[in-house]
Amino acid sequence: MFLKKIRSVFYLLFVFVLLQSHLNAGTLSYREKKKSVEKKIRILEKSRKSIPFQNQEENWNRLISLKNRFQNSAHFEPLREREKSMLLLERALFRTASDFTLEGRVSAKNLIRFYSDKYLEKEKSQDVSMTAFQKERAATYFRMAKEELDQAEKFDRDGNNFYALILYGRSIQYSLSAFQTMSFEIPNQYIRVLKKKPRKAL
Repeated sequence: MFLKKIRSVFYLLFVFVLLQSHLNAGTLSYREKKKSVEKKIRILEKSRKSIPFQNQEENWNRLISLKNRFQNSAHFEPLREREKSMLLLERALFRTASDFTLEGRVSAKNLIRFYSDKYLEKEKSQDVSMTAFQKERAATYFRMAKEELDQAEKFDRDGNNFYALILYGRSIQYSLSAFQTMSFEIPNQYIRVLKKKPRKAL
């Protein structure tokens, strides 16, 4: 009888430990997902400062609304409601990142084409104000812009939208640096994402 009671106590303790482990694992999983979601939102937010999106305001506003809902649930709602809010936010993140990436690719490619056209025009005009230093520096920026674009497209093809988005943004910024080095007129839609103020060529 005594042994049965001991076994029962140990069994209950064992079940309790298993239950706690399961709950802790769920909590950790939720925390890791939360960190991942927050990181992805930061990437999208930064991309808005390096890529001149024209058609993503509605997407962004919807995402922010779901983000606010998720943050409220994280503080006041039970775990089930928090997970539901997170799921909605994750789905919106996937759709938004896909749309951002598509427009980012077009924007990066267009700017490279704009620069190439401008450079050819200047070469044909045999402008003597174009120094060797300018050419070399601008060529370096332009090469880096194309390299970042190539890498971005590889990530894009693999479905890794967030890394692709970062690299499309870098490509655009390198192209803009090439524009500034050569004192080329920057297309209007890109002016708002300039990291540095326009300056005269050296």
